Amino acid sequence: MLLLTLEGFAPAALSCYGSSWNRTESIDALSATGTTWDRVVTPVADPVRQLDRWLSHDRFPAHDMVVVTDDERLSKLPSADAIGELIVIPPPADGRVADTMEETLFASLAAIAAEQLADNPHVWLHSRFLTRGWDAPRDLFPVDQLDEADLEPLDASESLEREFADAGELDGRSNLPAIFPDWQPPHFALEASDDPDLVMAWMRTYGCQIRLIDALFGLLHDVAPAAGQDAIVLAGTSGFSLGQNGAVGHRAGPLRSCHLQVPLIASSFEAGISGVGIRNPNVTSADRLPDLIATLANRPTRSPLSPEAWAARQPQEDASAQDGILTSLGERNVAVTTQDWFFVAGGAGAESDAISSEEDVSSLGHLFLKPDDLCDVNDVARLKVGTSTQFSELLQDS
Repeated sequence: MLLLTLEGFAPAALSCYGSSWNRTESIDALSATGTTWDRVVTPVADPVRQLDRWLSHDRFPAHDMVVVTDDERLSKLPSADAIGELIVIPPPADGRVADTMEETLFASLAAIAAEQLADNPHVWLHSRFLTRGWDAPRDLFPVDQLDEADLEPLDASESLEREFADAGELDGRSNLPAIFPDWQPPHFALEASDDPDLVMAWMRTYGCQIRLIDALFGLLHDVAPAAGQDAIVLAGTSGFSLGQNGAVGHRAGPLRSCHLQVPLIASSFEAGISGVGIRNPNVTSADRLPDLIATLANRPTRSPLSPEAWAARQPQEDASAQDGILTSLGERNVAVTTQDWFFVAGGAGAESDAISSEEDVSSLGHLFLKPDDLCDVNDVARLKVGTSTQFSELLQDS
């Protein structure tokens, strides 16, 4: 089996997860022929701890696995002793944007992983380049199309904006590039004075990195079955904020769904597999990955999800978290995700277990209706006091 995982991997940038601004054709093809989990949530906010939880699981085939990674932290985990072979590739010291895909760090990892496929039953490629260095060529994102003249007549608001721009009264807007050349990933809170297009420019820059992953993933997907691999799995260890809740960056801003929700897609290479193209809309813990790998290894010609599993859903009126996901930050549980709700403790930031001074620490917490409120826009904690109290007490008691 070939396993690919990435830190800072946002489902919002994948077209098979509904992205309207980015295209991921190879990953989409995997989703169309395999099984996609729409609502996978990490039970830990720290991606390194998620790696440790996978390696420590008794069904994770670490001892039969070659791991290729650029994350030196993985080798320092106590559970890393269980890995059959660990290959750590350090990131380049110069920190520059590559001119071609072949020059990127992820391409180097992919090439080494491809060499291991024929001789090993399990190959795991894990990268943190999305959170450490954006070296993907910027021409991967078609920014030239953004500069094409709009031949349609301008409406009143567009005409007024054009007049202001021509008069120089929109200072700075014309200086904002469509995509940034920065190698260092962003990590900042948005301010009221920021250009309205700032977030979109960073989204396109992030989109370049995702398109690099998509292109190389497509190559690995083609090579793996010829090398004797039975299946392929794509997953994330953490998400990435792309402007949601006023922040851009990995673990930037308040702890919200964008930091905890990650992609998970799996497919078998075996001919005649049944149940392809399945999407599971139910909340699932990222800790299920070892079980998924074991299921694919034992039953390569069947979907890892039965119709009873992907069609099952909790009743709407059940707000209990017993079938949901508790997420910890540091040593305490700070969030609960159920089929119908996402609750996060008041003042919980995404990077540490300290209370953030930017949020109301006296409140019970923040409650968002799921899956409708995808980006956690409408906090209904004051309208659903009973539900908020229930989740708050659960976090305190756990």
